[in-house]
Amino acid sequence: MSDAREDEALGDALSDSDILKALTLHSARGGGPAIGGARLRHVRRQQLLRCRVVRFTERRHETPRTAFGKEDLSALPLYEGAITDHPLPEPEGPGKITLVRVGSYRPVPCPCDNGSQQCAGCSGSGGHPCTCRNEPPPCDVCLDVAPCAACEKAGGARVRTTKARPAASGPGVTAAGAGRVSCAVCRTPEAACPRCSGRGRVRCPHCDGRGRETCARCSGRGVGTHDVCGGKGSLTHWVEGTVEYAHETASLSLPKPDWPDKVRQRLTTAARWQRRTVPPGGGVPAGVDDEHRAAVAAHLTRGRVELSRRVTLETCPLARVELMDDPHRVFHVFPGARSLEVVSTLSDRLKRRLIAAGAVIIIVVVLVLRLLT
Repeated sequence: MSDAREDEALGDALSDSDILKALTLHSARGGGPAIGGARLRHVRRQQLLRCRVVRFTERRHETPRTAFGKEDLSALPLYEGAITDHPLPEPEGPGKITLVRVGSYRPVPCPCDNGSQQCAGCSGSGGHPCTCRNEPPPCDVCLDVAPCAACEKAGGARVRTTKARPAASGPGVTAAGAGRVSCAVCRTPEAACPRCSGRGRVRCPHCDGRGRETCARCSGRGVGTHDVCGGKGSLTHWVEGTVEYAHETASLSLPKPDWPDKVRQRLTTAARWQRRTVPPGGGVPAGVDDEHRAAVAAHLTRGRVELSRRVTLETCPLARVELMDDPHRVFHVFPGARSLEVVSTLSDRLKRRLIAAGAVIIIVVVLVLRLLT
């Protein structure tokens, strides 16, 4: 369609007389100041277009696979050669098919000890030297300060193997009157610290006094699971072919919106869009403007993995109108459900004036504040 015929088609949809009539009704319904005998200053008509393509696609992949142990693949269908050449029945809808290439199934033993290997954490020993170094830690209640009152008061040879340190500020349990138990060293009743029974030290909580911790990685066994085969002792190799069917959607909207948000919202909710049919494998239908045809043709190009498609193409004329006697407003006119819809917005000239006025007010306020301070 030539530019002249495009303008003629848009003009038929939104003629000057129809636009003026719609503006008059818009004003009468409370759309702004009365228009009366308005004169058109400038009218820019354009075609809006929405195109949505839902493609039913087929994608095929071939992937080498490995599994731990012996994998049972007997339920999967087989294919020969390349997965791209394998014939399949026509799909009913989206989904995924998994196949195994003929001759690729290969179970192999793993070079390990039946799925086990020496523990890397303890080098097979089953444990680690404890950080206590076979030295029991001080009691966390009495801190080895007078753990047994009787042992400290006894004369002559010391009964306790660990020399007591002088009393120091510390936990209240070492003060007079604190609860005491029979001493495990001198057997004196009610004389020793209840935590260490007068020994001054306690067993290491990590190794229970043995000086060696159990390896947490292998639980003291010295062996662990072989990472290569997952502890199964064997591996299975095969080539897997997958065929995926899906609906993939692509949308196109022309031209790029340059109108205010309120216009975009009304176009979405109130505009009457004309739907055009695109048959399977068809090109750009008649009635689409020349300025859109190249983009629509590229949007409708058949994909390499496309099996079928559904196309929805809609158009709607839009007129941007400026009036001679109303320079501060711009009107957007388009077909609605029953009549032409009109959305008015501020003109760019008025917006610039309002911005300039706001800037002047801000400058005046700043100057007044400076004078006051």
